[in-house]
Amino acid sequence: MKKFLALALAVIMSISMVACGGGEEEKSTIEQILDQGYITCAISPDFAPSEFKDPNTGEVMGTDVVFAEYIAKYISDKYGKPVELKIKEMDFSACQAAVATNSVNFSLNGYADTDERKQNYILPGPYAILKMEDDSYHGALVKKGVKIETAEDFKGLQIACQQASLQYNLAMAQLPIEEMPEIKFIDNLTTGAMMVATDKVDAVIMTNGSAAPLIANSDNLEMAQFQFVYESDGTHALVNIDEVELGQLIDEALKAANDELDYDTIYKDMTDKALSLGLDVN
Repeated sequence: MKKFLALALAVIMSISMVACGGGEEEKSTIEQILDQGYITCAISPDFAPSEFKDPNTGEVMGTDVVFAEYIAKYISDKYGKPVELKIKEMDFSACQAAVATNSVNFSLNGYADTDERKQNYILPGPYAILKMEDDSYHGALVKKGVKIETAEDFKGLQIACQQASLQYNLAMAQLPIEEMPEIKFIDNLTTGAMMVATDKVDAVIMTNGSAAPLIANSDNLEMAQFQFVYESDGTHALVNIDEVELGQLIDEALKAANDELDYDTIYKDMTDKALSLGLDVN
């Protein structure tokens, strides 16, 4: 009888322990953000005026930083708890990897809404919708005299672009990739221009706006006549595909930002700031 009572008591105590602590549910990402008082955003500060770094102070700024700060403030106001923005600086491809591995909560880097990204991430937005001017386009930076007028002219040519960028997706979709050497990836467009100038690649895929300052500083570079087919539907944030609740919250914040923020003024201010720091503006 005593053994039976002891066994029963042990069972009751184990059940009680589970009820008290063992069955506690894991906190959601939003709850974790509110508890820690900050939200993390991956940014590659090499594309002024969207994201750039003050070479004197090391401060990361730009139009995307303004929107990221708005997201943090929106979450803070909505839940009545202080939430600061913590920027995690890394290169463009690393930003996307950080989101995929949940090393950061989200990323803002002027991401386009591509089919590949929609399969692997949540894309809140659009926000800060970019309107391509009549004379703006995505094309190829080449040496003067290199004739590239159609996609077929890329056959056999070595091209370069930034990894996981919109330009990479355009190249994969519209060029005869199966008849070309493997695409080389570059960390920044200045490096790409040097590779063209030194014959390490035949062309670098970029916008004519990004190419303008590179061409201005060179005697033998120009944009090829070829232009990719592209229509912008806006810029998007990047959130881990499993973070549905967080993705919805950031989408909600960006919609509010579109209503409240004067993007044209922000864009002009950040452009002026970047130019005053001696940085190239895209």
